[in-house]
Amino acid sequence: MTIRASLPKLLLLASTGYAVLNLLHWPLGFTFFTQLSNLYIAAVVLLQLLRPELRALPALKFGAVVSIFVTFFVYLTVLGPVMPGGLAAAYAQDHGASFCLHLLTPALAFWDFFRSDALYPYRRRHVLLALLPPIAYFLFILALGQLGVRWRGRMAPYPFLDYGSQAGWFGFLSEGGSVWQLRIGTFYAVLVLLALFCAAAGALLLLARRRRKRVLRSQTENSPAG
Repeated sequence: MTIRASLPKLLLLASTGYAVLNLLHWPLGFTFFTQLSNLYIAAVVLLQLLRPELRALPALKFGAVVSIFVTFFVYLTVLGPVMPGGLAAAYAQDHGASFCLHLLTPALAFWDFFRSDALYPYRRRHVLLALLPPIAYFLFILALGQLGVRWRGRMAPYPFLDYGSQAGWFGFLSEGGSVWQLRIGTFYAVLVLLALFCAAAGALLLLARRRRKRVLRSQTENSPAG
């Protein structure tokens, strides 16, 4: 693979590496889905560079891109805007590490996927496989909570997953909640997030199929036999 062909992957690894170096002062931050989804996509991209023959890579890449898209979307629309100073200040945190985690790395992941991975014949099963990372993450958070880990007194890194809040697992808050908390129990918040993952995976599958059809059509038209 040439340097030019590897450029999106190399830039993605640089973006993730910069963010990680600027977050080493906060080890608990690596229990957040944002950081873990960035490490996930970086690990897959690194494997693509070092071991491109691995058969599991297309499925892993699809799941990683879905995860990083949800990271980008939730922060852009829900979490970032309610930060002190607004979205711009939120992206500037930790010397721009937040910008890398929430915007630059996702953008590079999309670029790399549609440039080099969308030609793979993805199937509907890949949509279901994309649900495994958030499910595994939530089980991981539950295990940490049971082991006594707390996030500013909460049972989860994100307030909308805090099953120790007043809303609990299945309750609702008529008042006193926030955008972060969604005013619904953790069970319902998990369902909302899984629906978001399904929608993101379905959209990515559709776009990848369209990209593949266009490229194959172009190759057929430009072939000597065509």
